[in-house]
Amino acid sequence: MAKPPPPTKVIKAAPRTARRSEREVRKEMTNLERTIARLDEQKRLVNTQLMAATDPAEALRLHNEVSGLTTKLAEAEDRWCQLQEEVDATN
Repeated sequence: MAKPPPPTKVIKAAPRTARRSEREVRKEMTNLERTIARLDEQKRLVNTQLMAATDPAEALRLHNEVSGLTTKLAEAEDRWCQLQEEVDATN
């Protein structure tokens, strides 16, 4: 089986009291879109491995990895939605 790429970290921006420029927000959104695509691909790969796993210990490890990727993916998607709302509010 192919070894999945190492998990990526979702980078969360610290909340700021001052408004950021739309350009900064869109840049973060673009980075998040890349992160989301990467996490989605990793999740698909690990899920495929999980479906083919016959060893219970390996299946559990893969299940835990899919769960972690699902959490990271949801966090990245939520952050993207927050940023989209921020952009919509400025327009």
